[in-house]
Amino acid sequence: MATEEAGEVLRNILTKMGFEAEVVAHEDDERITLEIKGPETALVIGKKGQTLDSLQYLVNKIVSSKLPEGPDGRSGGKPINVDAEGYRGRRAESLIELAHRLAEKAKRTGHPVEAEPMSPADRRIIHVALAEMEGITTQSEGEGIYRHLVVIPRSEAK
Repeated sequence: MATEEAGEVLRNILTKMGFEAEVVAHEDDERITLEIKGPETALVIGKKGQTLDSLQYLVNKIVSSKLPEGPDGRSGGKPINVDAEGYRGRRAESLIELAHRLAEKAKRTGHPVEAEPMSPADRRIIHVALAEMEGITTQSEGEGIYRHLVVIPRSEAK
């Protein structure tokens, strides 16, 4: 039920934005994924995925507002991921590569290395990618749109 509704909500938003696109919806145990396909996907993705993130936020809010609340006061729906032509997977791969470059630089120089400001989802990908790396720790610093990730070398003595 929620899968079809989520797909319809996204189709309506895209139509109102003036985009011709197909929305393919599928669901697994953890989430609902809506894949946008069409000639204008670059515009739908936006700079660093910002338009895609905004669409995902809107679809999640609209669909969850229509679902009944559970005993904890939250809606019982699954999170909805919105993607376009596999962008999120490609972005994750490039962020993991960036994470490893930042970690190597931090190890080589012995000084913390700051990444550019990025979304919480992008920062999380880097945190997870470096979580098990020896000699490195990560933390987020800053506020709002200036929040960024810092890769910090750990001394062996700790």
